[in-house]
Formats: sequence, C-alpha cells, structure tokens
Amino acid sequence: MSVTINQLWLPIFRQRPLLMIGLCLLLIGLPLSLFLTSLSQFFLAGSFILEGSWKKKLGRFFSNRMALLLAGVWFMHAIGMAWTTDLQEGLHDLRVKLPLLLLPLILAGSGPLLPEQFRFLLRLFVASVTTATLILTAVLIGWIPVEIHDVRDIFIFKISHIRFALFTCLAIVICYWLPNDAHARGTKSNWIIALLIAGWLSFFLMITASATGLLILLFLLFILITHTLFTRISTRLRIALGVLMVGSMLIVINYITGIYKEVNVIHDYPGKSEAYSAEGTFYLNEPLRHDYENGYRVWCYISDPELQREWNKRSHYPYDSLDARGQLLRSTLIRFLSSKGLRKDAEGVAQLRPEEIKGIENGIANINYLTMSTIQIRLREIVWEFTDYRISGDANGHSITQRLEFWRAASWLIERSPIIGIGTGDMPQGFRTAYTSLGSRLSQKSQLRSHNQYLALCVAFGLLGLIYFLTVVVLPFFLTANSRDTLFLGFWLIVMASMLTEDTLETQPGATFFALFFALFLFSRSNQSTSDVR
Repeated sequence: MSVTINQLWLPIFRQRPLLMIGLCLLLIGLPLSLFLTSLSQFFLAGSFILEGSWKKKLGRFFSNRMALLLAGVWFMHAIGMAWTTDLQEGLHDLRVKLPLLLLPLILAGSGPLLPEQFRFLLRLFVASVTTATLILTAVLIGWIPVEIHDVRDIFIFKISHIRFALFTCLAIVICYWLPNDAHARGTKSNWIIALLIAGWLSFFLMITASATGLLILLFLLFILITHTLFTRISTRLRIALGVLMVGSMLIVINYITGIYKEVNVIHDYPGKSEAYSAEGTFYLNEPLRHDYENGYRVWCYISDPELQREWNKRSHYPYDSLDARGQLLRSTLIRFLSSKGLRKDAEGVAQLRPEEIKGIENGIANINYLTMSTIQIRLREIVWEFTDYRISGDANGHSITQRLEFWRAASWLIERSPIIGIGTGDMPQGFRTAYTSLGSRLSQKSQLRSHNQYLALCVAFGLLGLIYFLTVVVLPFFLTANSRDTLFLGFWLIVMASMLTEDTLETQPGATFFALFFALFLFSRSNQSTSDVR
C-alpha cells in the first residue's frame, strides 16, 4: 500500500510542494468555503516568499507579457483611486480584487507545473464542485435541516448561486477535456466517469434552475458539439448531428413561443360581471393595472375584508404579512386565486385545497407552479417578468427585468463621464444618484449596480478602462499557445458570457475564479501539456 501511495503522491508534490498545497486548498475552498478561499491565497503568497528565488520568479513575471497585462487590471483599479471621492469604498474594492494581482504574479513567477500536477489540480476542482453539489442536494431534499423558501436558500456555503453555476460549468468543461488530454488519453472507464460526473453537474444546474448557468451550459454544448462535428466524425455523421442541433434549437424556440402565448392569453372570469360579491361586499377593481395569471386579470374582483377573514381562518401566516419568500402575502394570494380563474373573495378562498394554502404560504403565486419542474417554472417566470415589465414598467422583485433598470442607470453614468469614468470607489454613490435622476421605480433595496461587468468597468474607468480590459482577455489567443484548446476556450466563454449579466469581478469568489483559472491555464501549463484537441 505504501508503494502505491508514494507512486500516486510523490510525483504530484515533489516539485514546489508549498505551491501545490496552496493551490489545492484554493481549489477546494472556491466552491466550498469563502474562508478557505481567502486563507489559501495568504498561504500561496507566503509560500511564494518562503520558497525563495525571488529574483528568478520576478524575472519570469516581468518577462510574461500576458501576466503583466492581467495584473494591470488591478493596477487600473489602483489608478482609479486618483479621482474617486469615496476612499474607503475604493480601498475595499482594491482588497476584493487583490487576486487579480497576486495570482498572476505567483503562478507566472513560479513557472509551469508538471503535466501530472496540472491534471491533478483539475481533477481536484471537479471533485470539490461535485462534492458541493451533493451536499447542496442533500439540503434541497431535507437530509440536512435548513429552512428553505427558495431554491437559492440551499447554497449554504455563502457563495452566490450564480458564481457556483460558473464553477459547475467549468467543471463540466474539464470533464470533457481530461479524457482528451494528449498526455493521458482516456480509457473507456475514464470516459464513463467523466460523462457521469458531467451529466450529474448538468442535472444539478437544472434542478436549481440557474438561468445564467443553463444558458452558458447550452452555449458551451453548442460550441463543443460544433467542435466535434468538424474534427472527429465522418461527413455523414456531421450532417446528422447538424440536423439534430438545428431541430433541437427549433424545438426550444417553439417551446418558449408556446410559453409566451400561454402567458399572454386572456380569459374572462366565469359567470356574470358583478360589482358585488355573493356576501354583498363591493369589489375592488384596478383598471390601470394589467397583470395576468394564466390569462385572468389579477387586480379585479377583490374583496379585501373577505380575503383577510377567510385566509386568517386557514393559515398561520397573517393576511397582512409576508410569505416565506418575503413577498406581500396579499399579492401572492390574489395572484394564485387569479391563476385558478377564481374571484378574490370568501368563495375563492374556500375553494383552495390544503396543499394550495401551503404553496401560497411558501410564495407560490400560480397554481401551475405546484406541479411543474423547477426549470419549467423559471422559464414561465422569465416570460411573465418581461410581459409584466412591458405593461407596468415596474421591475421590482423580478431578477431578470431588474437588470434592464441596472443597465439604464449604468448607461446614464457612462454618458456623464465616458472617457475615464467616475473612479474606483464611487460606484455605490454614482448608482444612487443615477436611480434618483432617472426616477426609477425600483425600491431602494433593489437599486443595485450594473450586473454587467463590461458596463461596470466602463462606469468606473470609462471607455479607456473597458478597452484595456477587453484587450487583456482577447490577447491570449495571439500571445500564448496554451489558449488554443477547448480547456481555455471553455473557461473563456464561461467568464465572458457571465459578464453580460453579472458583475463577475465585483466579489471575491468571482475575482478569484477569473484570476486563478486565467493564470492557471495560461501560465501553469507547459506547452507539452496542452491538449491536442483543437
């Protein structure tokens, strides 16, 4: 047994053991622990110093154009302090983005890893992400007791569900790449294991209904399948797979079109139009509000006294309180009754089944959502959000359409300082001013930053800063051979796509993810370790 352990571990840790231990801790911590993510980077910085050879390491770093450009993103933030007015916020931003400086310096300065070390680190990351998904699934099904009102509540590691989706997508790319690696051609068993893990991780994205993760995954699958079409199979199979892809796209488009029609169909309430309920209460109608649930107008035939009395008889959630998702329970109840084509009065509440009462308490506002899968619900919610925003102009509580308001505020700021931006630390105050000036209907707690990394950089540093960043992320394809395979391309597509709808670099996990794998894939691979899958 000792011989086997030596054969397994000594080749991996015999060269620069402190660097390898630090990277292992970081790859374990990234999906599982914010604390370990921070601690491991201090460990890496300490090992970089303790291992000595500083002159040689700094020489490697300063001779690596790509590493200098990547570290320059952090220095751009440091330079932006010169015209910021909120120094405290600016210093906080510099600390959050410190991985953009440390990781390129450490990994470029340390030089390439051995091929077996590089593959081991990738397997460790896949294992860490897979372990995290299993734990989160145990939370979802109740094996680990956590109060859950929304699927996002299962992410107990204090890492954003969107950041975790990016980790999951990269782990899927790695599962595709590892069996193809030129130095470790996959056996049949390796392929089976990789496919099983990739399949599980894809399923996890579906059960958590991560819109960002699923869209990126579909995009990645399209790229990988296209790559396979042109490199691996016969012309006949290429045509067959091409037809299958086009057919699949048409099915998806048809399905979404069907949802749109279903959401926007209009029905009349059964029975005669009445001004009073059966109990003689005058109905409240709000003709200027045009919200619909399953084709039935929401804000009509409402008797608040009857709703409050009958609801409070059947539920321990008071009528004038919030549901489990933090929404006004009155609104959830009215929407749910509307989705059934019921008037919002005592008779309507009396027709609710116990499981429907429980669903309303949990924040479910449509009867269909009780039986649909998570992904079906999310698709309908997205279509409904856009429809509601188009009609009402109110994006509050809607994660997708709120982004339209975020982008509008960012555009307002860019127009006023298009060349050098507003500075590193002035983003919070800048967005508050923008929302006020635009008269946005977003509530104060929903008035967030741009949720688009490109816009965020343009707000802070103007067009000059955005051009510099885009140069940094595009140049690898011209400067280094390690950027020319599916591993780096997959990672690059993930981060570039995520930045369209997220401020990927504005949190420590996001900045660490970007800097770590950018540096690991470009600076820690010898050219000989590059996959021949091109």
